Amino acid sequence: MVEASGLAEEIAYRLRADILDGKLPLGSRLRHEDLAERFGVSRTPIREALRQLQALNLVDVRTNRGATVRVPTRAELVEVYELRANLEGFACQLAASRATSADLDELERAQAQLHGAVEAALSRPADTPLDESEFDARLADANGAFHAVVHRASGNRRLHDSILDLQRFFPRDSVWRAIAHDRETMRQMNIHEHEAIAAALRARAGSASSKAMRDHVQAAGEILLGYLDNQRFWG
Repeated sequence: MVEASGLAEEIAYRLRADILDGKLPLGSRLRHEDLAERFGVSRTPIREALRQLQALNLVDVRTNRGATVRVPTRAELVEVYELRANLEGFACQLAASRATSADLDELERAQAQLHGAVEAALSRPADTPLDESEFDARLADANGAFHAVVHRASGNRRLHDSILDLQRFFPRDSVWRAIAHDRETMRQMNIHEHEAIAAALRARAGSASSKAMRDHVQAAGEILLGYLDNQRFWG
């Protein structure tokens, strides 16, 4: 049975993992009564969890008809990551000249938290299972904070909002699932690439900042798409 705290969030996480791992393929029906029995809860947190998944474009919820797994097409995800890479690269270029010292200090704190989350997960004993939902939350929070500092520091509100809209299209924190057992890639993406971005921003190097961020987002998209292809995500 799922613990009482954060019921909807935990249920949404588990269902999201099942969808991304191909255990709940496109078109699968998600019946409230079945899910309530599976997780040992009432229907209230089930409804909230499904609403969260609907916001991530992973399910289609119809009144009095339950929910069905429906996912974006591969072409849509390619488009989203192409746009994200270029818009986030532009935001980084603007931030290179507009970020304050306080912004850069906040960026460093977010990166320190991300570094700690990654190293704690990778340094655990081999026989110790990874608490995936807890790690996912820590990684997502720290990674989100890092990128959010850059977006705010760009000083362009419309750009900031456009990037947020693209990020909400699909659970971007799911990228880590594709590299969870690849220690070098995990460090490369979450530590080394972020450190390169931060270094370029501190050097006020606009072109280098833009390229570092654009390459970072493009790499994340390629990893995610490759993982989903291997999972036969689209059938």
